[in-house]
Amino acid sequence: MKRTIFVVALSVAGFIAVWRFEPGPVHNTAVAQAPPSVSAPSTAPAPSTAPSTSDSTNATVTTQGTAESSNYGTVQVQVTFTGSRMTAVTLLQAPDDGRALTALPRLQEEAIKAQSADIDTVTGATETSESYKTSLQAAIDARGSR
Repeated sequence: MKRTIFVVALSVAGFIAVWRFEPGPVHNTAVAQAPPSVSAPSTAPAPSTAPSTSDSTNATVTTQGTAESSNYGTVQVQVTFTGSRMTAVTLLQAPDDGRALTALPRLQEEAIKAQSADIDTVTGATETSESYKTSLQAAIDARGSR
């Protein structure tokens, strides 16, 4: 009987440890970039234009989304458009730990594939996914207002 109580207690402790496991950081330098040196985070999209060619339909335009905060960190994206096509999504601000590290590259890939902010959230990183989608939509809207 004593052995059974010990085994059950040990099993419960092991289950709790696995349940609360948080994956370690994934160092992906291609996705996470240092934020630009700005005195305060931008709250409104700030469209900026890269040098463009004489053909305005293939002009390269870069816009920034809003900085969106959640319990897990701040997410801000920058989107590069060539013509009307989204060609790159770069992270200006991103959480530096937890499930966000594995979720952000998937969100970036899905955004380029979908060519919009209408993408699925990543299970286990819902708040980060929602922040990403909101910032992405702000950058897309900033492009549309030009």
